Amino acid sequence: MRLNPFCMCCAVNKQEKKIRQFQDMDKKTEYMKRVMALLANAGPKDCAPSLSIDIKNLYTEFWGEKAEDYTEIKHDFNCLMLSLEESLEKKIRQSADPLEAALLYARIGNYIDFAAMAEVDRDTVISLIEAENKEPLDPQEYACFRQDLQHAASLVYLTDNCGEIVMDKLVIRILREQYPNLAITVVVRGLPVVNDATMEDAEETGLTSLVRVIGNGDGVGGTWLPGINQETKDLLDSADLILAKGQGNFETLNDCGLNIYYLFLCKCEWFQKLFHAEPLRGMFVNERRVSPDR
Repeated sequence: MRLNPFCMCCAVNKQEKKIRQFQDMDKKTEYMKRVMALLANAGPKDCAPSLSIDIKNLYTEFWGEKAEDYTEIKHDFNCLMLSLEESLEKKIRQSADPLEAALLYARIGNYIDFAAMAEVDRDTVISLIEAENKEPLDPQEYACFRQDLQHAASLVYLTDNCGEIVMDKLVIRILREQYPNLAITVVVRGLPVVNDATMEDAEETGLTSLVRVIGNGDGVGGTWLPGINQETKDLLDSADLILAKGQGNFETLNDCGLNIYYLFLCKCEWFQKLFHAEPLRGMFVNERRVSPDR
């Protein structure tokens, strides 16, 4: 998804809020000039997630402070979701369509996003799960997804956040049962970025014992094609279909033309505008058919 004025302004506003703690007004002004220079000099392949890495590095260099450490938070949310895994799987298997139910729960899990959400708390996660997200998947896209699965030999599953990947694990478990000949590869971030899932999270949640998992070699909050490793590029290019979780994957992959089904919640004003959606509205759209309002 191309860089746009809304996301540029959002990035600037986030940085202004982040440096309010500092007292040196001249230094803060210089920092904001550098942030705006990064945005002004963005390349044609840059997007909001890729530029956020440059801004984070600038912050660390300029202020002499390390970026936030989400290690403990990630562990907490992985443990929370693992504690709910058994009961969620039971509900999924008792539903009329276990695959759709698993996808709906996985979409709820996309709430666990410290980059897009102003605040993420355990109580809200649990309340969203208990509400069972009655809003169904888009029926036409789900029918197309099922049809693609019938003819697919390979599927790449692009994960998003910690905790959320426990729900992804439930989707993959159902997919393996219903489509035993489908080769599934899961892709996590190659480097730590906010609370996104990495190989450490995949191991902690037991995902690596269920399915093949690889890191994409990159620390961008999504799947940014110019930055990921060749193994991931080859997997995406050869996959019959791709299931991509989260806004970050939409931001980095939209317009690539691959057969991608995006599953996410609309968590920011820009996505709500694009899809004419209310906050936390669930989306299930295909790369080749989606036409967001730009």
